[in-house]
This record gives sequence, C-alpha cells and structure tokens, in this order.
Amino acid sequence: MTNILLTVTPTPGHVNPMLAIACHLRDRGHSILFNTADTFREQVESEGLRFIPLKGKANFDYRTFNKFLPEGAALTPGPEEMIHNLKHVFADTMLPQCDGLREIINREIVDLILTDFIFFGVFPLLLGPPSERPPVISISVSPIVLSSADVSPILGPARTMVERELNRAETAKFHASIACANDYVNRLLCGYGCQKLPGFMLDCIYTLPDLVLQLSADGLEFPRSDMPSHIKFVGPVLPPSSSGFEPPEWWDELDGPRPVVLVTQGTVANSDLNELIGPTLDALSTKDVTVVAATGKANGVATMSVPPNARVTPFVPFMEVLPKVDVFVTNGGFGAVNQALTLGVPMVVAGQTEDKAFVAARVAWTGAGINLGTSRPTPQQIRFAVDQVLHDGTYEANARRLQRNFAQYHALDHITSHVEAFLN
Repeated sequence: MTNILLTVTPTPGHVNPMLAIACHLRDRGHSILFNTADTFREQVESEGLRFIPLKGKANFDYRTFNKFLPEGAALTPGPEEMIHNLKHVFADTMLPQCDGLREIINREIVDLILTDFIFFGVFPLLLGPPSERPPVISISVSPIVLSSADVSPILGPARTMVERELNRAETAKFHASIACANDYVNRLLCGYGCQKLPGFMLDCIYTLPDLVLQLSADGLEFPRSDMPSHIKFVGPVLPPSSSGFEPPEWWDELDGPRPVVLVTQGTVANSDLNELIGPTLDALSTKDVTVVAATGKANGVATMSVPPNARVTPFVPFMEVLPKVDVFVTNGGFGAVNQALTLGVPMVVAGQTEDKAFVAARVAWTGAGINLGTSRPTPQQIRFAVDQVLHDGTYEANARRLQRNFAQYHALDHITSHVEAFLN
C-alpha cells in the first residue's frame, strides 16, 4: 500500500475533482492524506479520508474570501487582477503551504504528492534535490498556458509565419504584463532559502512537476508541436450522479417544444449576478425560449426582474440539466465548459476573470461556441449570440464533434493508471 498526499487550493473547482480522485485511489487500496482548508474538513472526512488542514494564511474560506484585498477595494479584470492574484493569493500563501507540506513529510510516510497545479507551495520542494522529496504529480484544472512557439495564451495555433510571429509577440507581451509578479515570487523563494524559478512562473507550473495530468480532452486545447511529453490529457473528472436530486415542479417544461437556454456564473464568481445572469434574463425575456438561471446562491435574484419564460434556482445538477439544454450561457468556468462539451452542448461564453479568458478563447477556437470577450455583456450582445448559436447548426455540430473526443477519456481510470505506473 502506498501513502499519497493530496494538497489542494481551497476552492470548490479544485477540491471537488481532487476529492473524487482521492476516493478512487482509496478504493484502489492507497492510503490518502487530504491537505486543504478547514472549510472542506467535513466534506473530506465524510468520505472516510484523513484530513490535514493547511497552515496560516493558506487556510482561507473561499465563501468569504476577498482575495486578500483591503476593505472596499476592487480589481479590474485583466492584468491588474491577475497580478494581484499571483502575488497575494498564490505567492503569499506559498510559504505557509510549503511549511505544512514539510511538516507532513517529516512526520508521515509519503510516497507521492498529488497537487493541484496552482498550489505554489510545491515550488520550494521542486526546486530542491529530487532525492529530498517524494515524486510530485500535478493535476491541472485550467487551460494550459505554457509558453509555446505555436500558440499564445489567447491566440490559437499559428498557420502562417505571420501568425507565428504574432503569437510570439503576444506571448512576450503577456510575460511582460505580469513580470512584476514573477519577480515577487522569486524574492519570496530566495528569502525562503530556495533558488529562483528556472523560467517564467506560469511555465514552471507545468515544467517542474514530475508528471502533469490535464483534466480535459485534447480537443479543447490548442495543439502545439512542443508540448512536453510529461503532460498527459486524462479527460474531465465529472461530478457524480445526483441521486438525491428532486426535480423542481417546472422540470417537465424543459422537455417541451421551446429551446432551453441555461445560464450560470458558477459557484465563486457570483457575487454580482448582474454581470451575466441579469443581462441574459433581460436579453431573452421576449424570445420563444425557456431560460434556466442557476445562481449558485440563495436569494440571488432579489434585485432582478424575472421574466415569465425564466426559471431561477440556486442550484441545478449540470449532468442532469445539460442533456435538455440547447445553448449554455456561461462565464467560462473550466469545469462547467468541460461538462457541457462532454454532452455536446454549444455555448456563449462571457468571462474575463481568473482563467476564464483562456477558456473562452479555446471555446471560440473549437467553433463550439461564441466568445463575447467581456465579463459584462449587454443584453443585445447576448441576444444576438444566443440567436446565432440556435440558428447556425455549425456550433452544435462542433460541440458534438468535441463530445466524441471527450468520450475517449475516462478520467479516474486514466489518473489511476498514470499514478500507479509512476509509483511502480
């Protein structure tokens, strides 16, 4: 029996797939230590797993988390937000994360570390001698932003020398835009007694671990000729079937003759539902469609006008509702997009925060949806895009093509095979 330490950034989009992986590995006979924030203690221990909390500043509650901003402060989506998050969310929690890892390794037998890809606390371990740490496998729950001669983080694959040069320039511009965050991380590492990162910070997320498992299908990622061989696509970890789900009284309406449009802002970026849900309700209020709005929280639409053709709910299980959906309007959460494509549902994507711009760019590149290029689209933009997806069959055809690509993967089995082969 091997002892596996899973260490996870405390957000649902990271913890939920890692918890499913932990349970699958436990059922295979491995001993699991689950290291994340106290917010998830009950959820982890309810699965019979051993829970170890993160230390200090790293042990935050995502439900009240303000990204370590001063009270009343706000961030502009784009470079400003990315720089702040890299410095003060990921880098400032790096050293307490690593302190916790070292404590666990010193008192426990740990044969392997499974970490989510943005858990910077593994950097000091990965920068030291391999003989002084367990092997590290990283689980990536976002689009790959590794530098490449073929693509930039936003632009798709280059087909000509002109496009290749444009991609090179865009990559250089992207690196320069967050260079101060890269320097910030290196200063923290040096102060901790470590060497600097051997390259661009976001590249090191992919190049330093011994193995990287990408929770998506290769059809959703920009192809590149210089993809490292230790990065493996394993498909998305899908949520379990909601056996306890009780359909609301309007559920049968989704099987009627009208197209169904689902709109959501996810479980984290939903503090202001007027970013996407409000404009979507407004945009489609006079259309012959049924709109399902999943707010992700109770009393989410108290300040909104809900039209007669809309059904609003705090939560609806995606794997149950998506087979009934004709267009999915989303802010571009990677997990939600993967679920939609697993079921062949075309999309309208409107997101610019966190990794959502990268997700939206890939959806547009595949032809399975429309990227509105903003976190706050107007009702007119949404109405036009939804009409286009409903009436131009190429979007659905491309989504169905990707559905066949996703069907080739069985994530938990693939992950287990990679983990056990690596251990052996």
